[in-house]
Amino acid sequence: NEGTSVSGKKSIKRKHVTVILNQKLEIIKMLDRGNRNTIISEFNIGSSTIYDIKKQKVFVAENEAPTKCTEVRQTLKRPKMAQLDVALFKWFSAKLSESKPITRPVLIEKAKQFHGEMNISESCVFRDWLRTFKYWHGIRKLDISGEQKSADHVGAEEYSAIFEQLVEEHGLSPSQMYNADETGLLWRCLPNCTLVDGGEKSPHGFKMNKDHIIVLVCANASSMHKLKLFVVGKYKKPRAFKTLTSLPVIYESQGKAWMMAEIFKDWLFNYFVPAVKENFRKRGGLPEDRKAVLLLDNCQAHLPASELVSGNIFATYLPANVTSLIQPMDQGVIQNFKCKLVNSDCSVSEFQSNFNLKDAVNMAALAWKDVKKCWRKLWPSIMFCDDSSDEEE
Repeated sequence: NEGTSVSGKKSIKRKHVTVILNQKLEIIKMLDRGNRNTIISEFNIGSSTIYDIKKQKVFVAENEAPTKCTEVRQTLKRPKMAQLDVALFKWFSAKLSESKPITRPVLIEKAKQFHGEMNISESCVFRDWLRTFKYWHGIRKLDISGEQKSADHVGAEEYSAIFEQLVEEHGLSPSQMYNADETGLLWRCLPNCTLVDGGEKSPHGFKMNKDHIIVLVCANASSMHKLKLFVVGKYKKPRAFKTLTSLPVIYESQGKAWMMAEIFKDWLFNYFVPAVKENFRKRGGLPEDRKAVLLLDNCQAHLPASELVSGNIFATYLPANVTSLIQPMDQGVIQNFKCKLVNSDCSVSEFQSNFNLKDAVNMAALAWKDVKKCWRKLWPSIMFCDDSSDEEE
C-alpha cells in the first residue's frame, strides 16, 4: 500500500507482521545485547512494536522455556484463574515425569479438586477452561500403545550389521532372501464414523461385524517371487466356497481363525519350500538345492529355527521389538495390501448380507498382486540391484 508523506513523497506502508512468543523471546534477548537495528531488518517490525514487546519483557520472560505452544501462540494474556493454572500444570508435569498416563477426565477432576482446596470464589465451566489450559501449555493427545512405542532402535541397528554378515556369509542375492508375516483382516468391517451435513444430529448406526481371517504374506527381497496368500479361517468348509473348484489363495481352517504352530509348519514344508524350489527352476534352471533364507519375527506360532530347516532352505529370526522398524513386511507392505482392499459402493445392509468370504479372499488376492517390495531399511544396498520384477507365484 502506498501513502503520501508530509513532504509529498510516496511512502510504502509496512505489511502487518504477527510476532509469536518464540520470536518475542528472541527479540528481548537481542534488545539486551543492543541489536535494535538488526531486529527491525530481520523481523520487519517498527519501533512501536519493539517498544510494546520491551514493556512486556517481564511476562514474556516467564515463557523463556520454548514449548510447542509458544511456536504458534501470539497472545500474552494471562490464563483465567492463574493460581489454579499453575498448580494443575505443576501436578501434570510431575505425573508426566513419572510416565503415568493422564486423560482428560483425570485432568478435570484434579482441576475441580484444586479449585475447592484453594477456595477460589470464581465459578468455572471446567470443560471449557481445560480446553484453554491445554492450548496454553501445548498439551496434546498421543497414543501410548502399538509396536512403535516399544521399538528397540539400538537392537535394530545392531541386527542390521548381523544381517549384512548373514548375507555375505551365505552369498545371498535378493531372490534368495524371503520374509513372511501374518496379519489379521476384519473382512466384513465397516467404518465406525462418517461425514454428515450440518442438520444431521446422529447417523444411522449398525452393529460392528468382527468376522476375521488371518492372512500370511510372503515374498522375496527382489519381488520376483510373491507366494500365494495363505489364509486361515474359522470354518473347514465355508458355505461361500461350496461351488468353487479352486481358490486364488491357500486356505486352512482353525476353530478361532488363529495361526497355530502346526499350521505354520505345514505351510513352510508343504507350500513354501516347494514354491521356492519351483521358482529356482523357472529362473533359468537354477539348482533346487540353492540356498534360501526365510526371515521371521518372534510370533508364538513360529517354531524354533532349528525345526524350520529343509536342505539348504532355513529360517532365521529377527530380535524382539524391531519388527516395526526393519521387518520388510511391516514397512508398508501389509499396510498397502490392506489399503487396496476396496469394497464396492453399496449400502450397509447390502454389504453385510452379500459380501462373503469368497469375495474377501478374491479381493485379497487382487490386492496382493499390486504390492511392491520394501526392504530398503534392512537391506539398503538392494536399491542398486537389477534383480527385480513383479512376477508372482
